[in-house]
Amino acid sequence: MTEASVLTGEGFHPNVVHGFTTRLGGVSRGRFASLNLGATWGDDPLAVAENLRRVGALAGFSPTQLVRAHQVHGATVVSGDAVSTTTKADGLWLTRRHAEGRFIAVTTADCVPVLLADDAATVVAAVHSGWRGTVAGVVTEAVRGMAEAGGVPAERLGAAIGPCIEQAAFEVGDEVAAEFDPRFVTRAANGRAHVDLVACVREQLVAAGLDPRSVRRVGGCTHAQPQRHFSYRRDGRGGQQISFIGFRP
Repeated sequence: MTEASVLTGEGFHPNVVHGFTTRLGGVSRGRFASLNLGATWGDDPLAVAENLRRVGALAGFSPTQLVRAHQVHGATVVSGDAVSTTTKADGLWLTRRHAEGRFIAVTTADCVPVLLADDAATVVAAVHSGWRGTVAGVVTEAVRGMAEAGGVPAERLGAAIGPCIEQAAFEVGDEVAAEFDPRFVTRAANGRAHVDLVACVREQLVAAGLDPRSVRRVGGCTHAQPQRHFSYRRDGRGGQQISFIGFRP
């Protein structure tokens, strides 16, 4: 059996388990090949379940322990122990005190996934920051929620920004470009605007109080790496990655 492929990075406490999945090492076929973890765009549910089982076996959790919310490209961040089948949120946090074996995750296929944890492994968060969520400040809300839930100041948090679409591939209309600080917008030779979501999210994290040295980038551009990552901008409704985080038992 091919092992599921998961990217991790240095910087979190050893008791924090985290990862950003790639598209490698699963059983899905066609446009979902092969480690698709999204269940809403037409893949065989049994294949998605097996893919998730493989990721869990690698990371140390069972699929029943993984908590995901219905993402709506907003700025709502909620506790991972309060999620139901109808919960709409783009960020989840979890404290070790109330983890009860849960892991939290967000699903992406170009949007920016962000994982956060404090230096003592008492509180973690997973965030889905698409362009709308970035404009709305979803990572700022996640930092605030972690501080309130875990009593942890922002300067004790670390963040990992996972694989996502980068500026060269993220061409947008002028109406979208106008939502961003001009510092994060460049113009291509054809005059079209390109937004740097990674730089914007990084600045929001630092503005929220994180030490710039504690904000890391893991992985590269989803759009530019078709063999390694799913990309909605490149392929349409195909596969999706997850970014997960939790506590070691």
